[in-house]
This record gives sequence, structure tokens and C-alpha cells, in this order.
Amino acid sequence: MATKQELIAGLEMTVAQAKRTTSFFAPGEWDWKRAGGWTPKEHYSHLATVSGMIPAMSAGIMNAPEDREMTEGMNIDQMNAQAVGAMAAMTPEQIMQAFEANYAKLIDFVKSMPDDQLNAKRRFFSDPIPVSDILSNVTVVHAIHHVYEAFMRTGVPL
Repeated sequence: MATKQELIAGLEMTVAQAKRTTSFFAPGEWDWKRAGGWTPKEHYSHLATVSGMIPAMSAGIMNAPEDREMTEGMNIDQMNAQAVGAMAAMTPEQIMQAFEANYAKLIDFVKSMPDDQLNAKRRFFSDPIPVSDILSNVTVVHAIHHVYEAFMRTGVPL
């Protein structure tokens, strides 16, 4: 189970790695498609949206029964397309501001969560696991995957 301190450290590392890797981008690189099909701009729009949704969804998560799959009835592909589309007109600087602001709010939210809520078990594409692990998987592990996928230049023009 991820501890509160591990989760906060992971969230802070995610922001630090995002800032570090995007600082190397060449002019126009935010719009270069990566091997996975998304541009860095789309990756960070997705991450900004996901991190912003977690505090808003917390009541639903905590009130859900342990045996109910949290993603039941959700169309994840449609949600991702809407999230990315909603930020399409934003500049990379605006997207990174939203990403950093949402991660700062998420860190504050995690800091304020009581241990019993972090330890409560819920299902999210899995058997019941602690909420802290769901948060870690969605906002750290998943995010780091996108941070590095956005940075990988395989097949992009340089």
C-alpha cells in the first residue's frame, strides 16, 4: 500500500520530471506525434485533466461500495478525447500551468486526506485495493508513463 508520504513524493516527482523533460523540447515539438499516437500537448492535456478530476471525484470514490468497479459505465476513450479536445486551443505554456496547478491542488488534497480514507479499499480496473494505491497508479505511475512517452523522440522529426 502506498503511504501518504510516498504518494506525495511521487506526485512531486511527476511534476519535476515533466518540467525537466519538457525543458528539452525543440521549437514546435509540442505538436509532434509520438509513437503512441499523441503529441506532448495531448499527453499533458490528459494529465492536467486527470489530476484535476481526482479531488472532484473523491466523494464518489469514498461513497462507492468496495465491491463495485469504479470504472463501470465509463467510456475512458471518450473521456480522454473530450479532455484533450477541451485544451486543444491552449498554448503549451497554458497546458503546463494547468498541469502544475492541478498537481499542486492534488498534493494539497492528498495531504488533507485522513488515513482511513487512503486505506479504504475500492475497485479500479482491479480487485479491491487501497485508495492510496489507486491514486498512486492513476496520478504517478500512469502519469510518469505519459511524461516519458511525451519525451520519447522515436520517429519524430528532429
